[in-house]
Amino acid sequence: MSAIDIHDLTVTFPDGTTGLADVNLSVRPEEFVALIGASGSGKTTLLRTIAGFLPASRGHVALGGQDVTRVPPEKRGIGMVFQQHAVWPHMTVAANVAYPLKRRGVAKQEREQRVTRALELVGLDGFGQRRPDSLSGGQRQRVALARAIIAEPTALLLDEALSALDEPLRDNLRRELVTLTRREALTTVHVTHDRSEALSIADRVVVLGAGRIQQIATPQELVQRPGTAQVAAFIADATLLDATYGTRVTAGPLSWNRDEVEFLGTADALTLAVLPSAVEVLPAGTPGALAARIRSVLYDAGDWSVTLDVLDTVFRATVRGPRPEVGDPVGMRIHRPLAYPA
Repeated sequence: MSAIDIHDLTVTFPDGTTGLADVNLSVRPEEFVALIGASGSGKTTLLRTIAGFLPASRGHVALGGQDVTRVPPEKRGIGMVFQQHAVWPHMTVAANVAYPLKRRGVAKQEREQRVTRALELVGLDGFGQRRPDSLSGGQRQRVALARAIIAEPTALLLDEALSALDEPLRDNLRRELVTLTRREALTTVHVTHDRSEALSIADRVVVLGAGRIQQIATPQELVQRPGTAQVAAFIADATLLDATYGTRVTAGPLSWNRDEVEFLGTADALTLAVLPSAVEVLPAGTPGALAARIRSVLYDAGDWSVTLDVLDTVFRATVRGPRPEVGDPVGMRIHRPLAYPA
C-alpha cells in the first residue's frame, strides 16, 4: 500500500474561512491513523482534501510518492466509506460491491471472483444476491466497506464510518475493521469524534484544532504525555489551571514544589493540566488533603468515574470500591500535574 504525504496544506473556503492551515502529515504504508478533534477542528476537511473532494488552496498531497494535489477524486485510486453507508437500494449486494470494477471495465468473471472474496473479507459470504433493504445497518456498512476495498485502493479513508451504528455492533465492526486493514495491508485514515475509538484502533492519532495539527502520537503517548494543555483537556478530560512559576508552582491557593510537577516546557506563566489519573480521592478530613465534594458519579468498567467540586473548580477522578454518592464530602490530592507554557 501507498504512503500519504501532506506538505504545508492550507484550505481556505470561498467565504474566507480557514479550514486547514499549514498541515504537515506523513502516513506510513499500512499504517492506521485516526483524526480527531472538536467540531470544526478540520478533521473532515483534511480527509476530504486527501480524497480530492476539496481543493487545496496551498500545499501538496502525495499518494505513493505521486503528487495528486490537482488530480480529481476518481483518479486517485482511493477507497472511501462515509457515515451513511450509501449503498444503492435498487442493486443487489454483489452489484453494489462490483460497481467500481464495472466502471473500470473489468471482465465479468474476474468481477465475480473479486466480489466473492471482498464479501468474504467483510463477513458477508453468501449475501451477494440480497437486496440492501433486507440487511441491517451494520451489514449495509460492510457492503460499503467491501465496495471501498474491492478495487485495491492506494488508501482507505473512513469518514465517521462507524458512528451511525449502535453498540455492541459498532464495537464488533471496529474490531473487524482493524483485523481487515491489517490482513489486507491497507493504509487507512479514519475520522472519528469518539476519543476512545481513536485510541483503541489507531497506530497513531492526529489531534486537530482550529485547522492545525495539535499533536501526532501513539495512543499511549497521547494519553500519558499530551503535547499541549488543550490536548490534555480534550483527550483525557484534564482540568486546566492558570499557574505561575517562582520558588514554587502556584495556582490560586494550590502550590507544588518543582519536583512535584512534570514540566513540558517552562515559563513564568503556566497552564497546569490535572489528569483524572493524577487525582486521588480520600476520606473526608484526611490530613493535608483538600476538602472536596462529589458532584457526579458514573459507573465505568468496574470503577466509578466521578467529578469533584474543589475551590470553585471541577476535577475528574476514578474511585474504586463502594459507590460514592453525589454530595458526599471527600478529600482530594493532586499528584504531578502537567505544566505547559501559558
